[in-house]
Amino acid sequence: MNVADPRGLREVLRRHGVRAATSLGQRFLIDRSVLAAIVDAAELSPADDVLEVGPGPGVLTAALAARVRSVTAVEVDPRMVALLEETLAEHKNVQVVRADALTVDLLGIAARPITRIVANLPYQITTPLLERFLADSRRPPLVVVLVQQEVARRMAATARDARERGYLSVFVQSFAEPRVVRRVPARAFRPVPRVDSAIVALRTRPEPAFTPLGQEPFLRLVSDAFRHRRKQMRSALGHEAGLDRERATDALRRSGVAPERRPETLTLDEWVALARAIGVAEQ
Repeated sequence: MNVADPRGLREVLRRHGVRAATSLGQRFLIDRSVLAAIVDAAELSPADDVLEVGPGPGVLTAALAARVRSVTAVEVDPRMVALLEETLAEHKNVQVVRADALTVDLLGIAARPITRIVANLPYQITTPLLERFLADSRRPPLVVVLVQQEVARRMAATARDARERGYLSVFVQSFAEPRVVRRVPARAFRPVPRVDSAIVALRTRPEPAFTPLGQEPFLRLVSDAFRHRRKQMRSALGHEAGLDRERATDALRRSGVAPERRPETLTLDEWVALARAIGVAEQ
């Protein structure tokens, strides 16, 4: 069964009485060129063991299964789990797990260590899923995700892109080098969303950029400062890091960051230097 064909997809959905649950962020990919671009970006081999989150009717799952040793697909919707039994019946290397991706041990759920994550992410839970993919020490070398175009821009934004840069930018770049592969127009999905999407490839770092500093306090420092992105750094640190104005100014100067700068203008290296100057503990 070729669910990558729009007519085939419509037929199997009709037969099972299933419609996309927009409450779960379900939007089904129907553009074969986009499907091919995702698979190509994942640089797959027959030795790979892939994790997919939110497989829906299995369009991407089937394309992955044809290239790799195994696919573990995590799906929360019981209607889709039942449908996948039909659409993926010929792919014996696919395991469908009915579970909530926000609570299950994603990188420990498969029989073998995960070597790739490839997913069309539900819009509503994109950020928490990225956090679960990347902040886990078992993260694979390459993660390829389909996300809203606005999110893709934020993931890849540098200090030169101040309007786009935020906590998500620093978080993602602490663990991986993001590359926006291509824009995906809204018409590539059914139902058609209101916004365009983009494919992003994340080549992960063996160790986070802030190593050996502690992961939790470093990320908390960044997150807290971005809550006050309109404030200068010496004021943002005073609000969240518990530093008085004099100590905040001193820490900033010792890390080479002008006190009047704003959080979105700091590079990743400057965030790490600032965390060291403040005294963020090592792990």
